[in-house]
Amino acid sequence: MLVLVSDLHLTDGSTAKNVNPEAFSLMASLIRDTALRRGAREIHLVLLGDIFDLVRTDYWLRTGIPPDRRPWGGEPDPRTALNADTAEIERQFAAVLDGILATESAVELGRAIASLAAEGRPLRVSYVLGNHDRVFCNLPGLRARLTATFPAITTFVRALESSEYGVVARHGHEWDEPNHGWHFRNKVLLPSEAVGRFDPKAYEVMAIGEVITAELMGGLVHHVRRGGAAPGLVDQVMEVNNLRPILDVFSWLEWMGEGRSDAHQRVLLEALRKAIDGVVESRLAKQWDRLQPDLLVSADLVDRLQQARSILLSSNFKTFKGRVEAVRNLQGVFTRIFGEGDDRLLEGAASEQAFKAGQESRGIQRVIYGHTHRPTHQYFAGFPDGRVQMYVNTGTYLPLIARTADRRGFASSIQMSLVYVYRADEDTGGKQPGSTSMDIWNGVRRKLYG
Repeated sequence: MLVLVSDLHLTDGSTAKNVNPEAFSLMASLIRDTALRRGAREIHLVLLGDIFDLVRTDYWLRTGIPPDRRPWGGEPDPRTALNADTAEIERQFAAVLDGILATESAVELGRAIASLAAEGRPLRVSYVLGNHDRVFCNLPGLRARLTATFPAITTFVRALESSEYGVVARHGHEWDEPNHGWHFRNKVLLPSEAVGRFDPKAYEVMAIGEVITAELMGGLVHHVRRGGAAPGLVDQVMEVNNLRPILDVFSWLEWMGEGRSDAHQRVLLEALRKAIDGVVESRLAKQWDRLQPDLLVSADLVDRLQQARSILLSSNFKTFKGRVEAVRNLQGVFTRIFGEGDDRLLEGAASEQAFKAGQESRGIQRVIYGHTHRPTHQYFAGFPDGRVQMYVNTGTYLPLIARTADRRGFASSIQMSLVYVYRADEDTGGKQPGSTSMDIWNGVRRKLYG
């Protein structure tokens, strides 16, 4: 039995709230019960990327590490865009990882996985690398540090393909331009050594999305906290990474600031300005901006952030609402950069080599991604014998914050998604001999935790 889960985004807790630990004991219980009911011969748990989030933190700001010593500063390694001082960068990421592993949520995840191993069925755990845990590709010492705490993880891969289960599984960021360094490597870093989208070398390259997570999203929380905001406002701002689409951030800030004191509104504005500074003044952002001649839409991201900063500093706007509305007017450009929803991943799944003519002998029926935080499935093709070609997204265990139908506010719910795939000798009750099968479970919970 293949079990796929993604986008847990376990952090050190400095700029985001972790998944409630009780979710993992529930997850383990569901997996054990399903394995028993479906006659599973094995449990192969696939952690489909962004499980441990090494950039969703204010570590670099909190510890006062200068910009030129951060992973996206200093002299860059042309193969990865990371700061070439590998020993120092590994030390920094190791400190972040240690903070994550010490959290109650990470400890409970470890217990949950260990409990699956105690059930008597063979257990395998594969870690498919995403964009927020990309540095596991680059720094073997980090992988060793993780497996010392999670010994059940035996394999780190960029993709998992199994004809036995009829599956190709990737994190999915490969189709998200700001979060995959493929074009960046080919057009800016090493144009003389072009590689393909799925080449292992492409996965090593840090993308602008990681700088945005650490400097903009993490910086926003850090600067609001340091600016003297009330704890309640800090707690709200810590939810910024759970907003979808992320481009609603400007509307969301306007909504949060409405009705608050002038002092709190000034804290929000100043925090946003400083956070944007952290991105646009980074060395990697300046390199990324060199994509512009070749990829106007994608490279415009840095330019638009610079425009947003100018608006926030402008004396033409007398109110918090006016400034945020002006920044929000850039949203159309940001939308072209980031896309809306998971259309790019859906299109990417459709173009996977597994589905192309002549490849059916590989037995691949499903392309499974995560990354978007929105569980879904779509059919590309169906055949008279019941086989299909389809795309599945594993969603997340995190809250999803989205604009309400009246467009006046925002609301959230906690998600919990699991994908099970069974090989031919599992889940055999009433099943056509020799076929694989699948269950998709998408749960939603509304609970206000104290």
